[in-house]
Amino acid sequence: MLTLALVAQLAALQLSDTATYATAAVRALVTEAARMNNQVPRTFGRYHATLESEISFGGREAGASEMLFSIEQIESDLAWTRTGDFIQHVTGYRSQSVGPQIATLGFFRYPWAVPSLYGNRLAMLFGRDTVRRPGRRDGRASAPAGERGTAPVGERTGPSRNPQTITFAVHPLATDRERVYRFSGGDTVERLVVGEREIRIVRLDVQPKSNLPPRTAVFSGEVDLDAERKNVVRMRGSFATTGDAPAGPFGLLKPLQLEGVVFVELVNSEVNQQYWLPSYQRFEAQAVTGLFGDAKAVFRIVSRFRDYVVTPPESTTNIASGDTLRARPHVLSVAPPDSLSKFDRWVEDLGAVTATTSSDDFTDVTPRNWREDGPPLVAVQAERLSDLVRFNRVEGLFTGVGMSARMRDAAPGLTLRALGGYAWSERTARGRVSALVRQDSWTYALRAGRSLDITNDFRNVLDSGSSLGALFGQDDYDYVDRYSAGASATRTIAGRAALVRLEAGWASDHQAVEHVTRGPIGGQLFRPNRGVDEGNWLRTALMLEWHPDEAAEYMRPGFGASLGYLRGDGQLNFQRVELRVSQRANTGPWTLASRVDAGVVFGNPPPQQLFELGRSENLPGYEYKEFAGNQAVVLRGLGMYQLHLLAAPIRLTQRLWLPAPAPALAVSLQGGWTGASTEAARAAIVRLGMQSPPEQATQAAPLPLSTVTGNARESVSLGVRFFGGTIGMSIAKPVEHTAPWRGQIEFGQLF
Repeated sequence: MLTLALVAQLAALQLSDTATYATAAVRALVTEAARMNNQVPRTFGRYHATLESEISFGGREAGASEMLFSIEQIESDLAWTRTGDFIQHVTGYRSQSVGPQIATLGFFRYPWAVPSLYGNRLAMLFGRDTVRRPGRRDGRASAPAGERGTAPVGERTGPSRNPQTITFAVHPLATDRERVYRFSGGDTVERLVVGEREIRIVRLDVQPKSNLPPRTAVFSGEVDLDAERKNVVRMRGSFATTGDAPAGPFGLLKPLQLEGVVFVELVNSEVNQQYWLPSYQRFEAQAVTGLFGDAKAVFRIVSRFRDYVVTPPESTTNIASGDTLRARPHVLSVAPPDSLSKFDRWVEDLGAVTATTSSDDFTDVTPRNWREDGPPLVAVQAERLSDLVRFNRVEGLFTGVGMSARMRDAAPGLTLRALGGYAWSERTARGRVSALVRQDSWTYALRAGRSLDITNDFRNVLDSGSSLGALFGQDDYDYVDRYSAGASATRTIAGRAALVRLEAGWASDHQAVEHVTRGPIGGQLFRPNRGVDEGNWLRTALMLEWHPDEAAEYMRPGFGASLGYLRGDGQLNFQRVELRVSQRANTGPWTLASRVDAGVVFGNPPPQQLFELGRSENLPGYEYKEFAGNQAVVLRGLGMYQLHLLAAPIRLTQRLWLPAPAPALAVSLQGGWTGASTEAARAAIVRLGMQSPPEQATQAAPLPLSTVTGNARESVSLGVRFFGGTIGMSIAKPVEHTAPWRGQIEFGQLF
């Protein structure tokens, strides 16, 4: 009786212990799911499937939309057996990018697809090497049979010289899960109807325990289970390593520290109403550095599994309890170039899968340091490179420093920033302070400071202003010295589909005078900074954006638009309306991209609010800001047809591959028009500045730097582009007069 009482007491203590399981029901659910997860069903032998993946590189600056620089689409054949053997064989490849790049296919030594969610360990990002073990270079598995293919927490496989090291994380349903994770939830979140069956999905919340050993690779996030069979239906969350304590008071981050997180979404679907096998997988590596605040680099792989063929085992009588979890080879192979070039059985258009993704999708499952809850975090941090160092003809060399404080639990949603620096040639200090509060779909902000603002119009969305280009004698911007203070409220609508921003405040514009005459490296003489009207004005602005992440210059296909209204009242009185519409589509071998900008300024426009067009605004063949006016329209378009030739990437070394040459016929069109509808607008054009009279006619009256276009000015180019449109050879000519065709080499898929 005493023994039974002791056992009952220990059981009660175990059930009441919430360090690992929130409730006894959660414990029972996880225990049963772990038992089912440790072996593939006995009736399953192997599967064959096809995999279509999109691999993309992108980035995002603070407060800006996500930019997608390149997309690669890869087709593969898969074969996986219950014993763990896995082969991913690449059969097709194609790509597009904004500028020159290398093919990511060369980065991978192992498959990036996860063939199943069975087992005790999950590999981060690229799959796992189940053959090589630390210290072994002969390719033979050395794991003891009792390990059943697992690796110690945080273990990296492969030789030390391997550029693609693989880190294992403890599976939430592993046999040793209780020393790493805490489980909660267990509620029904969805009911799937398949034929006449209803499948109830329950969700577990999985979080790493505190005080784990340093550099432990762990998963945090959600695990969805089939409530009846206890199979894993979906895992969504992040991989991270523990033990990286923040430095300094309040968690002061190291300014030069690069911090990366791997997010995953692994979705299974029921095959033959028997097995939950992979159907959709997304791996996303996001990297930030303390220097640049919210700016991040994004590497993304999105894959879809199709065409499953499942084969039963030859015999079920000799299946050992652990044979599905042994360390077995995972092999990545690539078809010969001639086979890759012939592939044309794409299911999705290039970019279609990536078009529905965003770096914000994992906000709710980010690591603690990236979340909005927790203790305050103070950092030495800027919003962009130009806050730290820049060079231009007005300031000369500017150096600065920034600080940010994310208040988190101390003041939920509040972020404070301060930036300041000194322009050494101008001998002027500039900086700004801001306070932002994020609440659900709203963002409220207060800002004040002194800035050197760029007055260029209709800029490419990839153009954030050159920080150091003027060092080499190229400063294709004009500036206004502006003091400002104001408040704004921003609302996102329908997820990320639309954005509305209202701003109100005060501004004071002043002439920015050049203090540097030429670049110290390039030696090219700088042009004078263009004229502005000085004065104080009350600033009111309204911005509407539709799909802000979709622009013709990005590789992400889709339709985007924006409409802006700016009003000035005071010493400067004007109203300015600006519209942008862009479209990008990939359909089979065709790529079509276009963008239209239009604007008008009412009232008494100051020169800095006029629209200026020229070669830097995509009117090749014309001078820098040769045209100006209070009315303007700019049209640009690109059409490419990819020929079915040379469609295989070029292998230069074992790990350095170039994208496929993939020649494409291309035609691009640029057109622009400006007008001056009032006498005030014509006078403002004159105040932009006057040309210096030629030496042989010093008595001639100087001409304005800019004038209206009169008729629309257009140019067209025809040619061939290679490597996803990034390099081209073409002939171009203006349309409005009989100028000869001119040959040119194009770099970058800009138009």
